[in-house]
Amino acid sequence: MKISRFLTATALASAAFAFPHVASAQDTTTDSDTAAAQTGGEDEVLVTGSRIRRPNDVSPLPVTTVSTEEIFQSGRISVGDVLNDLPQLRSSLGSQNSTSGLGTRGVNFLDLRGLGRARTLVLVNGRRQVSADIINNGNAVDINTMPTDLIERIDIVTGGNSSIYGSDAIAGVVNFILKDNYEGLELHGQTGISDYGDAGNQYVSLVAGKNFADGRGNISINAEFAHQSDYYASGRRNLRQNDTFIVVDTDTASSADDVKDRVFYTDVRSTTISLGGQLGFRYANTPSAPCGVDSAGSSFTCAYLFQPNGSLVNQTGLRVGLGPNGNFVGGNGTSSREGQLVALSPDVTRYVVNVLGHFEISPAFVPFVEAKYARTEAFGSQSGPFFSQGQTLSDGIAVAGFNDRSYGSGAGVTNGVVNREAIRLDNPYLSAAARATITAQLTAAINSGVNPNTGAAFGTTAAGLANQATSLAQVAAGTYRFSLRRNYLDLGARDERITRETYRAVLGVRGDIGSDFNYEVSANYGEHKENNVITGNINRQRFLLAMDTTTNGAGQIVCRSQVDARYAGADRGGNPAQLAADIAACVPLNPFGEGNISQAAKAYLTMPTTAEGKATQFVVSGFLSGNLGSLFTLPGGAVGFSIGGEYRRETLTYDLDDLTQAGYAFYNAIPSFTSPAFEVKEAFAEISIPLVKDVFLLKELTLNASGRVADYKGGAGTVYAYSGSASWRPVNDLLLRGSYSRSVRAPYLGDVYSLPGQNFTPAPADPCSARNINTGSATRAANCATAGRPGGTSAAAGTYDFVYTSSLEIVSGGNLDLKAEKSKSLTLGGVFQPSFVPGLSVSVDYYSITVDDVITSPTVQSALNACYDAPDLNNQFCALFKRAGAGGGPRGEQEFRILEGSYQDAPRNYARFKARGIDTQIAYNKRFDWGLLSMKGVWTHVIQRDNFTDPARPNFKNVLTGELGDPSDQFNISTDIKIGKVTFGHSIRWIDKMYLNTFEDYNGVNGEPPQNPDYATLVQYPVVAYHDLRLGVEVNDKFEANFGVNNVTDKNPPYGLTGVGAGSGIYDNRGRFFYVGATAKF
Repeated sequence: MKISRFLTATALASAAFAFPHVASAQDTTTDSDTAAAQTGGEDEVLVTGSRIRRPNDVSPLPVTTVSTEEIFQSGRISVGDVLNDLPQLRSSLGSQNSTSGLGTRGVNFLDLRGLGRARTLVLVNGRRQVSADIINNGNAVDINTMPTDLIERIDIVTGGNSSIYGSDAIAGVVNFILKDNYEGLELHGQTGISDYGDAGNQYVSLVAGKNFADGRGNISINAEFAHQSDYYASGRRNLRQNDTFIVVDTDTASSADDVKDRVFYTDVRSTTISLGGQLGFRYANTPSAPCGVDSAGSSFTCAYLFQPNGSLVNQTGLRVGLGPNGNFVGGNGTSSREGQLVALSPDVTRYVVNVLGHFEISPAFVPFVEAKYARTEAFGSQSGPFFSQGQTLSDGIAVAGFNDRSYGSGAGVTNGVVNREAIRLDNPYLSAAARATITAQLTAAINSGVNPNTGAAFGTTAAGLANQATSLAQVAAGTYRFSLRRNYLDLGARDERITRETYRAVLGVRGDIGSDFNYEVSANYGEHKENNVITGNINRQRFLLAMDTTTNGAGQIVCRSQVDARYAGADRGGNPAQLAADIAACVPLNPFGEGNISQAAKAYLTMPTTAEGKATQFVVSGFLSGNLGSLFTLPGGAVGFSIGGEYRRETLTYDLDDLTQAGYAFYNAIPSFTSPAFEVKEAFAEISIPLVKDVFLLKELTLNASGRVADYKGGAGTVYAYSGSASWRPVNDLLLRGSYSRSVRAPYLGDVYSLPGQNFTPAPADPCSARNINTGSATRAANCATAGRPGGTSAAAGTYDFVYTSSLEIVSGGNLDLKAEKSKSLTLGGVFQPSFVPGLSVSVDYYSITVDDVITSPTVQSALNACYDAPDLNNQFCALFKRAGAGGGPRGEQEFRILEGSYQDAPRNYARFKARGIDTQIAYNKRFDWGLLSMKGVWTHVIQRDNFTDPARPNFKNVLTGELGDPSDQFNISTDIKIGKVTFGHSIRWIDKMYLNTFEDYNGVNGEPPQNPDYATLVQYPVVAYHDLRLGVEVNDKFEANFGVNNVTDKNPPYGLTGVGAGSGIYDNRGRFFYVGATAKF
């Protein structure tokens, strides 16, 4: 209670006194400093967003600055995590969000305004850094490579800056300014642990610097070590069980009926997977279905679980949800949160060494050097080597003389293929009791009139009745197959170990030419290397062979392919020589229960897979800057200018082992990638025109303009960027500013040159299924019929109604015809620094960003809908995929189903993004008789965040504002009180309510009514506020200790969210966290 009252009082005090920080190049920490800034000192510096030196409190662009002190006070050991907590940045890939996704563990990317990490340009001292997004063939800088204790400040500039810095600066720029003249020796250490006893971290940093030659030269070095331990949902009392919303109403896509479609349940257990094996038998939809029906009369599957010893029992618990699978609440099923199944954060170890140096031979000739080496080692486990749901691998081989009906269409259409991933009833590892139970279930389900694996009805036609009879005969003969749905954790965890190394070297020279001009020329080389090893993966071809078992003449259990050549088909047309070797070495697999897989089978099935990649960047740039005061001056002062040029060359390669490229591992078949070099030559110029100053209502009026032309080798061609801005100070206390810019983002290497490779899309809703055929345009049904849909335009029972229960395989690649993205940015705002309140600074800025010709791939769902909702089938979207003919597909696809691997996915210039909002920053620094009060706040109010990504309707907007990960309002407030040598600090991070699903569910958009206001019993996730407390003690002028507690109230992600992922990651999943640190100066 006392803590709660203290936090409330502190938060109210913070809100009463301040918000955040003024957009300036330096923090103001004393009254005298603030007064000097307000009266306009003569010192001039480079402010991020310009190459023209100007007074440090004058910036025509809104700049948020994060100081090294703020990083230190946060208690975080990753500067990327500090930045991702800012309202301006959408939670992208950070400590919590990089746990899933091949090759992304341990990275930390930034995403300004939620426009995508490729549209946020990251700089170090105003220069580019090499990309680390190798696995995605993308362009994003890993913030984990930044030297935390060597950072002087971080400037975050909103709006397009391509005219100053080149491509990618569409949402804005994040510029890391390093300490340039550090002198002394400083040792900094910190360690922390969560309230749960996990998530520990350690950090040690050494910074040393020395001036020499009477201060004309300096060399500084920084070495850092940081380690963050992994932690899992199973170790958290609030996350070890699965709490989630479950669909209970049958009209989830209809308009409001005052019946909530989803209800929140705790301790939900899966009906489609388990650790020992789960079975679900489909029955016809009748009120007398043996395992019950849902609210719409659809039958639930009869669910069974294999126990560790291989015995089979009924799955227990309260059955809820919709058929056929539904869910269980409680009971003996799996929560899918056991062990290492849900990682909340990876294990990351980081080593960073930086060297900075310069020497002034003369004021006109100052050579300088920057060098960096960063090594990151990331580790994490997730799931087992493989999880099977009966048709996960989409296997299908033709077997001469045998027409398997286990997954054949109910109407009797023959596809003549066998799915070896499914279990044959005569499997010798199956106990007699389990076999009897399964036989009885299969027989009863078939007699009810449906295929027990797919639920497809046999019907009453002659072909359907014959198919039903054949299925019963195959059950009796033991040749029928059933789906075993299982996570194979007993094959060992699928561990991913990634080692990343980043090298960067900058050599240059700068200097002043007289008192009016300065220049800089530099060469910047960066290289990022990555090695990714996944241990315990499976060889999918061997898995299919080992799953399909029988006995030989001697009664020994063997792989069926070893005794029956008809089952010796290669997976996906593999190499016959490899197939023969795999069959010869095949070790049969016992899939029933847990821990029953032999070591020999494990060795046969599992394998490490490897990937190596390298990105390089070489930049030569130079500029001349200064003012024309020696020639003429305007009433406001001398005209400033900058002119320069840049050459940039980048390469990207990514090599994978042969098995991965062939698709034998349990993930995408990923081709190796080596692109042609990316080259661009650029010229740029900037001018600042001070029109007038020191007259009534015109203390200052300055116009600024800049432009850049870039010539890309390849498809982007020649592109142009420009900007204009103005700053007006009517009185000393008030600065008004505005800017407009046109920026560009050229397609990156991966966008253009990625080779076609296997990928997967979440289960789409087939627009031609009976349940969807009448939910689209007026032409959808007719187009589906024209395309060959069984049942024509009818949605009646027995017509085509396929439902995807797992992902669809597609082929993804690059596009040689891409052009550059273009953006328009507008900012309007001002800075108020009242002389009657010394130490107070308030800035308010409006921003508006529109990105056109966005490079993105249409979702498979939107392309399918666009195909059949068009006036006819003669459109670009219908050409992207193929469907199975009357005889079914080559992998057992039923008639008319979309063929696995047929959809061709590639990026296109067709989308548009819009972002508008208001940033408010307030800072207050005041020295009193009792001590120093420092307060800072940052508040972002999002007015609009829309995506226009529907390929068939370019003006159809998808509203993201207020959805998970994109709150309408978010603010941070930090308050520090220093009394003597002791500093007390408090910070609050406040996140607004966010919709449980989409904005469109509850609000009319695009002239349409709300889509589903009855989506769930909860409309929005609640407001969440995180409170941090800290204490700093200056023992003496050489030693300082700090202590802190982050997330004091132990706030957890709400309503079953894990805090992992681009949306849910906005919440903290670490819980209450304690840390202690110390800094010693020598």
